Amino acid sequence: MRRSPCWMLLLLIPASVASSAPLTDLTEAERWYREGHYSQAAEIYQSILRQGLSSGELYYNLGNCHYKMGQYGQAILNYERAERYLRDDPDLAKNQKLANLKVPDKIEPLPRWFVMQILLGIRRTLSLSGWARLFILSEWILAGGLIALMSLRRMAMRRWIARLFWGSAAIFLTSGIFLFSSHYAQSRTVEGIVTTGRVEIRSAPDENSTELFTLHEGAKVRVLRRLPGWAEIHLADGKQGWLPQEAFEII
Repeated sequence: MRRSPCWMLLLLIPASVASSAPLTDLTEAERWYREGHYSQAAEIYQSILRQGLSSGELYYNLGNCHYKMGQYGQAILNYERAERYLRDDPDLAKNQKLANLKVPDKIEPLPRWFVMQILLGIRRTLSLSGWARLFILSEWILAGGLIALMSLRRMAMRRWIARLFWGSAAIFLTSGIFLFSSHYAQSRTVEGIVTTGRVEIRSAPDENSTELFTLHEGAKVRVLRRLPGWAEIHLADGKQGWLPQEAFEII
């Protein structure tokens, strides 16, 4: 189990809650974990999260606690939350794979168009903030290149600056497209993890409606819409239906 030093986590705690989340809380959580008292460690991590600290390391550690307790739905839920901070982390990816092996439901995604697979692969190379930083950087280079082209008189320098200008323009346009795409996907996509042992997916938001299929703890779903007590969900394999709200948690 990989964990960041407690003092690094404390640097992320807002000043308003720093006094109520001292270093001793984190060291105590680590001690409980080492001694095999996973529920006590999990409670400390949860209490810190409830106080306003949102950290990939905390979600990662909390996921490890739930995994050790055999609560694979909660483990996967917290690993998914940690992934939003610890992108491409090898330890996290390994633990996610181990936790997902415990899920009885093997949901195979529908095949995608080849070009779409390539575009999605490129988009996933950077996080939303990563695309935003690249977009801003290329914008500044583009502006600097334009000013240089308007100021310089030497043709050799102008040709070199022109290449830089058009290269940064291409990066600016590409990063802008992927930035917009990532933002749209993140803002419009709501995903959840089934946290109950077993749940029947129904054809309508009604206990008396037809049972379509069954999902088990740890299954990942995309939430299409929510009604009081119910949510319409969609699976990667194309299946769709309704399940009770209390059967899952939003990532």
